Amino acid sequence: MRMIRCLIYCLFSLGCLSLSSCGMIESRETRPIQVPATEQSALETHVTELCKHPRYGKSIEKARAYIEKQFTAAGWQVERRAFTTEEGETRYNICATRLGKQETRYIIGAHYDACDIGSEGINRGADDNASAVAALLELAARLPKTQPLHTLELVAWDCEEPPYFNTPDMGSAHHAAACDKEKVLGLICLEMLGYYSDKPDSQPSIFPGYSMLLPTVGNFVAVVGDGDSRELAKHVYKVLCRLMPAARINLPFVHDTELYFSDHRNYWPLGIPSIMVTDTALLRNPHYHETTDMPDTLDFRRLAIVTRGLVSAIRLLAWGE
Repeated sequence: MRMIRCLIYCLFSLGCLSLSSCGMIESRETRPIQVPATEQSALETHVTELCKHPRYGKSIEKARAYIEKQFTAAGWQVERRAFTTEEGETRYNICATRLGKQETRYIIGAHYDACDIGSEGINRGADDNASAVAALLELAARLPKTQPLHTLELVAWDCEEPPYFNTPDMGSAHHAAACDKEKVLGLICLEMLGYYSDKPDSQPSIFPGYSMLLPTVGNFVAVVGDGDSRELAKHVYKVLCRLMPAARINLPFVHDTELYFSDHRNYWPLGIPSIMVTDTALLRNPHYHETTDMPDTLDFRRLAIVTRGLVSAIRLLAWGE
């Protein structure tokens, strides 16, 4: 039996190597650049503000108000879009739009709710997902004020966490259903972007043969998608890997892994090219859905680098510059 298991493992590993050779998996080690302290402090301010109150229950309204205020201050058209859950709750996605010269659009989003861990304590959700919302807010502030070629929509989704996850109640499910899918060129989901480690073997394996293809040190940012989102993933990866260690994973079986555990899952079935940019979330971060997911566990320098890369990638997509 052990020999059979070894054979299966070897065959799977060889299969993964072939996927690498055809460009579906790639990674690059790059020394991260330095970024100004102001870029780091802006992100830290956002995360700190978002973590002041639990982002579940009634206090989630404080996060909504903060996000709306930041989008508005950055000069975007802001709309709070209500939807109703199966339990009759009214919840809200917060959308910021910059109309383009064409009706085609790109969507960049991050969920702003945090997981309610109940009697175990308060989950501040610094990495999950205040880190990504902070990046989204900085995109709003740093992207050009001029009219883009393609319309750009920044969206903060509600109801990503349990008990809504993997149900029609997800805010992204409601948002996706309302999209004119023929006009959406791509969706970039930002999911946990602030936790990094330079320790050996700090990045767990995702699938057999992983260590032969991708980094085993958790100091990189990952761009994840299925086969249909390959070109979008390659574009974002190409920009990010110039600034810091990065990995790109475009696999047909990614739907069966933890890399499917976010809001991009609701756009793939519509045929919209959709990717997730992440620090690999629960695969790497030991504070996931714990009381210890606090701002002081985040690496704001690397979060600032990722944000800078996203600004560049989206400028190319939406403005062509």
